[in-house]
Amino acid sequence: MHGQKPREIKSDLKSYRIKFEDERPDRWPYMKLLREYSTLKKFYPEIDPYAEVYQYRDNMWAIYTESFDGAGDPWMYVLEGPEKAMLIDTGFGIGDLKSLVEKLIGDKELIVVNTHAHYDHCYGDSQFEKVYCHEYEVDNLTKKRDPHIWDYLFDEEGKPQFTYFEKEDIVPFHEFEIIGVPDGYTWDLGDGYLVELVHLPGHTPGMSAFYDLHNQDIFIGDTNGIGKPFEDDKYPEYYTVEALRNALRKLSPRFPDIKGVFPGHGTLDQPNVALQNILDAAELVCAHPDVYDAVKEFSRWGVTRTIYSKNILQGSAIRYEKDRIFMNK
Repeated sequence: MHGQKPREIKSDLKSYRIKFEDERPDRWPYMKLLREYSTLKKFYPEIDPYAEVYQYRDNMWAIYTESFDGAGDPWMYVLEGPEKAMLIDTGFGIGDLKSLVEKLIGDKELIVVNTHAHYDHCYGDSQFEKVYCHEYEVDNLTKKRDPHIWDYLFDEEGKPQFTYFEKEDIVPFHEFEIIGVPDGYTWDLGDGYLVELVHLPGHTPGMSAFYDLHNQDIFIGDTNGIGKPFEDDKYPEYYTVEALRNALRKLSPRFPDIKGVFPGHGTLDQPNVALQNILDAAELVCAHPDVYDAVKEFSRWGVTRTIYSKNILQGSAIRYEKDRIFMNK
């Protein structure tokens, strides 16, 4: 039942749910095992009581927080190179993410990047001085550079309305620099340790993955869900299944080289076939736009949308609106 409290996953986090999402059968068992039994887990409540850290590689950590606005729980990632480190996404900005990352990497120079400009992936940006994203995402990210970005998390009485947290644990906003870069741009973390931006639009126009060429892991953000442009959006054609399909076609010759797929939500360290499964689903939507696996009404922030779904083999789905399939519409 929608909004029904899902089965419990034990948590030591300072946050806790007020409103609940549906239990996801492709996520809940994995998160139950990971959060309650995994030896990868580390918790530093004296630094950030809202985050759990999981070490998936010798030099790579995944940082988990609960969602603070009722949507899916986001993942952030830290890569440590020989000379520099990279933080992929910054979450909601609740809790001292900067100090937590410094606990992991020491005093190495940190490069901060965003997969895309949505609340749960970029609201911690102002804890840092400089943030990189794809050039098509700069405009959307600039609109989030606002000290009032957290206001929507509270009800009329000033209390958190989706997930409990203490207001004073929001790290105060300050201005930061946004730098847009093109598809294929690379950062060197030292001694030729390269991380490449891979443009995977659809969810947003500048939605991007980050490909760790050393470990051959790719961090794909929210690739599956096709977004909806705002009236003044500069790149509305990139909020489409076709845009995602084209980008995955371009990446597909490199699929066999990829060892781990790490999304912005859900199950981590997926095999590279997960990318082929997403591409296959996108191909089917474009080839047969009137054929889908499910349709439902989705309401959020006072707006109701009709969302169609095409299942992705072995879990999840591409979700889209009928007018967001093709780039020329």
